Amino acid sequence: MRGLRKFQSLAVLIALPSAAMAQIAPGQPGISTEHTYEGRGALDDLASFGQCFASNQTKDAIRLVSTPPDSVDEAKVYKALFSKEQGCLSDLNWLSVPWQYVRGAVGEGFYARAVPVPPGLALPRNLPPEKVQSVMDAAACYAGKHPDDARALVEQTKPSTKEEAAALDAHWADFEACLPSNMPVGYKFDSLIVRYRIAEALWREGWAHSK
Repeated sequence: MRGLRKFQSLAVLIALPSAAMAQIAPGQPGISTEHTYEGRGALDDLASFGQCFASNQTKDAIRLVSTPPDSVDEAKVYKALFSKEQGCLSDLNWLSVPWQYVRGAVGEGFYARAVPVPPGLALPRNLPPEKVQSVMDAAACYAGKHPDDARALVEQTKPSTKEEAAALDAHWADFEACLPSNMPVGYKFDSLIVRYRIAEALWREGWAHSK
């Protein structure tokens, strides 16, 4: 099967270590939300938070994206960063999302705000196929080979919308061509994670946001 049939439903929470999820009581600092995390309002709030955090708390944001995606280290850094008060939550008291989505929104925030890329995080635009070992690497491969399509996806669609789904489906074959040969058969992709990985790859490869 092709395209979005490969994507798992956004309504299904990714399995997380309990310590990596900010489940904080009302009135306490941290990340959580009054919205269900898959709701439109929550995703828009997350996008705003990601841009604010990337540009205003850049040191902490760099620390988060310096970890391998979906790793134990990423979860540990997430817990350390978001167990304290966050000014970028603005008037929100809660924003409860999987840690991968927070990292993804921050990565897209870096791209949207044109934050300079630290040398240690820069990626080549022509990543050799033998270097592709993960979905993040595949996103870097795709962004390098198809920058116009990648930028259109990130800049012209909102996360988890029918427009995003259509863009991903239309160019899925190009992204799939970048996947490592050792991907497990039947691996389920989360469309929002794919989008976020592509956005982070655009930033790390030094592509300029058109706005």
